[in-house]
Amino acid sequence: MQPHPFRQPAERPAAPPEEQRLGRLRSVHGQRRHAALFHVARGALLLLFTSIIGAVIAGWQGFCLSLPFGIAGFAVLAAAALRHRGLRIELYEHGLVVARREGLEAVVFDDVDEVWFDLDRSSTPFGRFVFLRAIRLVEHSGQRRTVPVEVADGQEVARRVLQCCSRPLLDEARSAVKEGGVLTFGPVRLDAEGIAIRELRVAWGELSLVRLQSGRVALFRGQTVFPWRTVDLDSVPHPTVFARLVTERAPRVEHDEVWAAWTG
Repeated sequence: MQPHPFRQPAERPAAPPEEQRLGRLRSVHGQRRHAALFHVARGALLLLFTSIIGAVIAGWQGFCLSLPFGIAGFAVLAAAALRHRGLRIELYEHGLVVARREGLEAVVFDDVDEVWFDLDRSSTPFGRFVFLRAIRLVEHSGQRRTVPVEVADGQEVARRVLQCCSRPLLDEARSAVKEGGVLTFGPVRLDAEGIAIRELRVAWGELSLVRLQSGRVALFRGQTVFPWRTVDLDSVPHPTVFARLVTERAPRVEHDEVWAAWTG
């Protein structure tokens, strides 16, 4: 017989609901004006471009062969426009809510373990363009969330996520490298002496240039024309922390203003 049968084990206090953990509302970001029209216009241009190229190369036969690919690209971009109809991001002090037609999805920043970029790469006759389409979050529980930033003032949404989920890790990462630790970012490992991409390693002093542009970090060795290796920023977790650590160790750095704003 228990000495004190009237005593019950203490119950663990329930965690507060996500609504309370989010804190106060900071801002609401709806769908951009004419966002759907923008995606449809991109699809139409892609359809037109592929059709013209096919016709120039092989006449009517080339036109007929390239037409299905252009239609497929148009369909993909048009579907993206429809998928974002009704999209709204509510930005809170300690998290955010993604509102879609299917329902609401809440994310508390303290629950986030990894931050990933979702980049949109577009090649046109005028050059190659890379845009930040969304931020993908992995929580400590393994749950994956996607936060689209193609909303009104989406840069503010992205900056807030990076400030709360990645920025606090930077000082800890710097200290770890300084104390001789090795940090792993997906296929990349770096330490105080150098950086390794899969099985290939180079010392920081052997790099002639690190160039940050178009959603990637290009590492040059011995010359500054052809990169020794490149690392896409959507292939590593916490890409802003990774880019900052690399640029701080590199002997020479070049970057464009757009991506410097994201990673600086």
